[in-house]
Amino acid sequence: MTGLYALLVGVAMGVLIQRVRASSPGVIAQNLRLENISIIKFMATTIAVGMVLVYLLNLAVPMHFDIKPTYVVGVLVGGLVFGVGFGIGGYCPGTCVVGLGEGRKDAIWAVLGGVVGALVFTLVYATIIAPMNTLMDLGKITLADVLHLPAVVVALVLGAIFAVVITLLPTNFTSKKAF
Repeated sequence: MTGLYALLVGVAMGVLIQRVRASSPGVIAQNLRLENISIIKFMATTIAVGMVLVYLLNLAVPMHFDIKPTYVVGVLVGGLVFGVGFGIGGYCPGTCVVGLGEGRKDAIWAVLGGVVGALVFTLVYATIIAPMNTLMDLGKITLADVLHLPAVVVALVLGAIFAVVITLLPTNFTSKKAF
């Protein structure tokens, strides 16, 4: 039954990604240049809603969260690699699959690049990644741990902050040139 729920959530997410045009490298480029932040607002909304729902659901149906260690250097390097690939390819892992489903031929290269990247990561993990992760390993911490607050409270406050920012920010930034 869990697999069915995962499938339904995946399909719903794919539909939403396609609906906000997050599978278009052109729209992604506009977001990266902060000309049109529709995808950024969509992802922020997704994070806020998901965070609040998961922690509220956890109150009714206790869950076990597998908190991953906070490897500061690993996250910075991984974010840099991801960001460069995102900027060059115009896709992230979810949007390239949706683009592939739409028949975008360039999405094939993004999917293949992701597979090759995962293979390279696996091959160099023991010699490069694992030692790098020990440089600034903060352990399994969460924002709720740092703030000494219940996780559901942190989720509700962050969700509210996200909602306010999402509402106040315009979607399109058009600049009037002086020349």
